[in-house]
Amino acid sequence: MTTGLSYEVRPFSAVSRDFFKEIWFFRRLVWLFIWRDIVVRYKNTLIGAAWYIIQPLAMMVVFTLFFGGIFGRYIGDLPYSVFAYSGLLLWQLFSRSMALGATSLVLYAPMLSKIYFPRIIVPASVVIGALFDFFLTALLLAAMLVYWRIPVGWALLAVPLILLFTQLFSMGCSCLLAAIDARYRDIRHAIPLLVQVWMFCTPVMYPVSYVPEKWQLLYAINPMVGLTQAFRWAIFQSGDALQPVALLLAASLSVLVFILGVVVFQKMQGTLVDTL
Repeated sequence: MTTGLSYEVRPFSAVSRDFFKEIWFFRRLVWLFIWRDIVVRYKNTLIGAAWYIIQPLAMMVVFTLFFGGIFGRYIGDLPYSVFAYSGLLLWQLFSRSMALGATSLVLYAPMLSKIYFPRIIVPASVVIGALFDFFLTALLLAAMLVYWRIPVGWALLAVPLILLFTQLFSMGCSCLLAAIDARYRDIRHAIPLLVQVWMFCTPVMYPVSYVPEKWQLLYAINPMVGLTQAFRWAIFQSGDALQPVALLLAASLSVLVFILGVVVFQKMQGTLVDTL
């Protein structure tokens, strides 16, 4: 006995109403992929999730030892270690989301060749899942705030919005790089170098005030500049002056890169499986 109802599964090539309807239809698969990604990362490890706290903590110690003497023990009212860790916290969210999302299609290649689902779900689940690691590492920042007796204010409510723009930017970059990585494996070798260079072009270990004023606007073209500044301001209201122009530019470019990345990915998804 048939009900006469049917659902036709077909890919959409652009960001449209049908595109979002299709993503919503596969929403349970998104959460399944997120859960699978988290479980696989922590499986068969002795200290599990602690690895994601150790990494920024170790980098904070190195930055404090080598750069604390250059930039000073305090950046504004903030101890340099707190200043550096807060930048590393947001940077790790972005860099991990982008790097893992960019190479995610190759990892899911056997599944992609057998069944249909929106291919964009793969990098999206990795980018969303990176928030779990972010909240783990944020626990150490909370402990540092208590130790240094650093107060927080109402501006803390802006953090979710800053995280949203950061993840939109990460998603856009991931989609662009994933589409390229499916054809040219050079991308996975270039990503570690890209992440390292990009970090030094972002105010993670130094305040923006150290960048010459004549280069400030060009410097702010990197969306992570405005987002990192805004993130610190939302938590501390100290450490680095908030620049509204840089924040507006970061938010606009994040949305633009997200749309561009999704559109390019959707246009290429029909041939992605053939090249994996």
